[in-house]
Amino acid sequence: MSLSLKKLAGETVIYGASTMIGRLLNWLLMPFYIRTLSTYEYGVVVNFYGIIAVLLVVLTYGLETGFFRFSGKSYNENSVFKTLLTLLGLTSGIFVLIGLFLHGRLSDIFYEGEHSLSILLVFFILGFDSFCALPFARLRLQNRAVKFGTVKLVNISVNIFFNLFFLLLLPYLIKEGFIKGYIVDFYSRFDGIFYVFLSNAISSFVTLLLLLPEILRLKSFVDFSVLKPVLIYSLPVLFVGITGMITQNIDKILLPALLNENGFSQLAIYGANFKIGVLMSLFTQSFRFAFEPFFFKNKEEGRTSYAKVMDYFIFFGLVIFLGVTLFIDLVNIVLTEDYIRGNTIVPVVLLALLFYGIYFNLSLWYKLTDRTWIGAVFGSIGAAITIVLNIVLVPLIGVFGSALALLTGYFVMMVISGIIGHKFYPVPYKPVKYLFYFIIAGFIYFLDLKVSIESDFFSYLFKATIFVFFIGSFFVIQKYDKDKIG
Repeated sequence: MSLSLKKLAGETVIYGASTMIGRLLNWLLMPFYIRTLSTYEYGVVVNFYGIIAVLLVVLTYGLETGFFRFSGKSYNENSVFKTLLTLLGLTSGIFVLIGLFLHGRLSDIFYEGEHSLSILLVFFILGFDSFCALPFARLRLQNRAVKFGTVKLVNISVNIFFNLFFLLLLPYLIKEGFIKGYIVDFYSRFDGIFYVFLSNAISSFVTLLLLLPEILRLKSFVDFSVLKPVLIYSLPVLFVGITGMITQNIDKILLPALLNENGFSQLAIYGANFKIGVLMSLFTQSFRFAFEPFFFKNKEEGRTSYAKVMDYFIFFGLVIFLGVTLFIDLVNIVLTEDYIRGNTIVPVVLLALLFYGIYFNLSLWYKLTDRTWIGAVFGSIGAAITIVLNIVLVPLIGVFGSALALLTGYFVMMVISGIIGHKFYPVPYKPVKYLFYFIIAGFIYFLDLKVSIESDFFSYLFKATIFVFFIGSFFVIQKYDKDKIG
């Protein structure tokens, strides 16, 4: 393995460790929420976060990728950063002002007049987070993974602390009579949804404060000449990001309307089980943090290296898929009885997110060849498929239809990107070899479904054995493969 690839692996571990710890801490909010919020309240929380995911992409409008692309080229990195950050600060500020004026109206239109202040908090969260996106991107470009991870962990820790404070500690103190009078009356005016987003808003503001020194110490100037080329490059990336987030979050936005009766409660069950797929999302995201700046800075590594990366990426993705699905009973400890019945979506969601990770790796070609508009086309196809299938399947088979829609959308995007990318930017990927991995993993998954062992000890011993068998099969295939598997 080359030094650059070893560096990529090392940075992925650092990003992965910080992201994993942070995401797992944040993930623990899910079992906390389902035990402290009603299913309706948790359904609204899931719905709001689906909207946040889409709008955050809109508000950063591809500037992170544009910053990677133009920094250190014909433009000075500091001036590119300051110019784009000035633009981002302006648009984020305008967005917050819009929220101040329209949050009540949005509440009337979409939520029957409920959750007005929670909607306002969403505007502040989005404003803070969109502005912080570029400083985080700069830390990645400068390979400052430790600082990146530290700030992320502080953000999540503050969020968790205030969630526990507002939803657990204060109710306990009120119940035991330690807090009385006006404070109790004031606290009781708001529901759990409000306190969830108040906690998030506080953590986002703390993150902004931590990143301010990175911004204020910068001695540079605003270069308006950089705006046009960066925006021309970034806007198709924005469309890619929007379509990607729509594909991944449209279910959480549409489900309450498509299900009608108890829509938010069913969304809560869907959202809690979707969270179990966080390990796959965590893996792909931590890899992406290191992957994107690495390949823009190391094009000389060659296409063989890209194929090698894909080989290991698919293997580790399938290890996560089997680890979660084989030992789902252990994972279910975090759920309550009402939520476990949504387990049927877990393998579908895991596989869908793995396909998305493969698609992201395949998307390298249109970024390196400056054909970002093609990515927008792929994203549009995936989003259209997902939206249509949600509308068609959810009324027929419920929330499982949303999981199938997500899987289909990402699978189609992956396939067409691989086929067209081979024409414009051929990389020596080995699809037959990758297919072997999927076949073996699929065989193990279905074998586990068919084999029923009453003894817990022998059941888990069997699961562990076939899990290790898959890992061993990877190394056997690697040893055998001397360009024999195409």
